Amino acid sequence: MAKLKPVVLKSKIGIDGKTNIKIRLTHDGKSREISTPWYIDPKYMSRDGIISSKYPGAGTLNMAINMMLVKYNLILSEMGPEIIYMDINTILKKLRGPSVYGSTFTSYLKYRIDQLKKENRSSYAESYQVTLLHLESFTGKSEIDFKEITISFLRDFEGYLRQSRGVRTNTVRIYLNNIRSLFNHAIEAGIIRADLYPFRKFKIAQEKSIKRPLSIDDLKKLLLVRTTLPEGQKRAVDIFFLSFYLIGINLKDLLYLRPENVYKDRLFYGRFKTGREYSIRIFPQAQEIIDCYRGEKYLLRFLEEKKKITPASRRGIEHKDILNNTNKHLRIVAKKIGLNVKLSTYFARYSWATIAAELDTPFDVISRALGHEMGNPTTAIYINFNIEKVDRANEKVINAVKN
Repeated sequence: MAKLKPVVLKSKIGIDGKTNIKIRLTHDGKSREISTPWYIDPKYMSRDGIISSKYPGAGTLNMAINMMLVKYNLILSEMGPEIIYMDINTILKKLRGPSVYGSTFTSYLKYRIDQLKKENRSSYAESYQVTLLHLESFTGKSEIDFKEITISFLRDFEGYLRQSRGVRTNTVRIYLNNIRSLFNHAIEAGIIRADLYPFRKFKIAQEKSIKRPLSIDDLKKLLLVRTTLPEGQKRAVDIFFLSFYLIGINLKDLLYLRPENVYKDRLFYGRFKTGREYSIRIFPQAQEIIDCYRGEKYLLRFLEEKKKITPASRRGIEHKDILNNTNKHLRIVAKKIGLNVKLSTYFARYSWATIAAELDTPFDVISRALGHEMGNPTTAIYINFNIEKVDRANEKVINAVKN
């Protein structure tokens, strides 16, 4: 009877100390191996094919291998009693079938896109999807192998994006970073060898973005016009100022806040992007806006309202729709009052930091307010930074723009 078992061949270890995890098929006294997408240091796999919990990502890898075994065993069972009369090569051919899901760059990228969607990280999923479309257009292929993506490939792809597609430097950087991120993820998961990594000698170019922050006078103009605006534009300005009063909180973080994130007069939250914890005092100007738009499940009602009208196909990206709509209204308002900027919610954070610096706020206070490391992160562990310094700095900034 045909049997399957995960194995590693210690005689075939690569220069990175890893070898491919294989599924061994045994039948009629003979054995053959099927390669998998995963590589591992052989000392971490036991004789029964289980990966030790000491290996990073062991749980995920054991689960993936078990899923592959389930798939192969289903194929064996579908062959019926006749399997005992088949030779091992015939069985092997049926098991192999099409290439294993996730074994190529393209299939693994699609797998990551699905994962990101399930994790409700829609903006990353969309960015990966656009990267995939550009790669398919560049190569003219629907399937790209990891081995094809070399330094030469990356240089040609970069040139294609700039010259044929007219993509700007920082957008090119996003697509190349997505490719690099996928390689890192695949290596960490043991799907490919580390020596396939093409970014050691490939530098991703970056163009410094120059954004003019809003001045104190600009912000006063926004406050002055606020009450004369139509509802949608007024709401966008209120969201902008709430972000500003909360030291430039990211809109996604703001929208997903819950009532329990507030204790007394302070807001406590962890940033989605970095996981960094923040504690910000809620001054009366911010509290007034919160009270105006208070929600039930969320601190602000915007997501609750959006979810009521969002079709199921767009669930999970409501915050992005709100962001786009808010920025659209902000640009209209900016034009109305003569601000020569493409205004967005990002300006709240950038403008807060600039005004704080103009008010002679020490650099370390601004860094802590924005959630940046203070110099040497090891040294920062031993410094009990007084949060009241940040509160006082924020109060000075808010008072500076009051009409």
